[in-house]
Amino acid sequence: ISASDADSGINAHITYSFGKMPAKVLQKFVVDAERGTITLQEPLDFEDTRAFSLPVQARDGGGLVAHCDVE
Repeated sequence: ISASDADSGINAHITYSFGKMPAKVLQKFVVDAERGTITLQEPLDFEDTRAFSLPVQARDGGGLVAHCDVE
């Protein structure tokens, strides 16, 4: 994922994290707080779960937050 901020200095620094979701889903995915890269931590079983909706947030250095869902 990627976000941008027109501010300068510390206020332009963006960190990424997951929003609230079940622990079972958090075991499967991890988001890099600095880069926004989402990676798998364990294999997915399509027969167990057909789709995932990952709530992600981007927070700038000033504390402003933007939200999106990654399907």
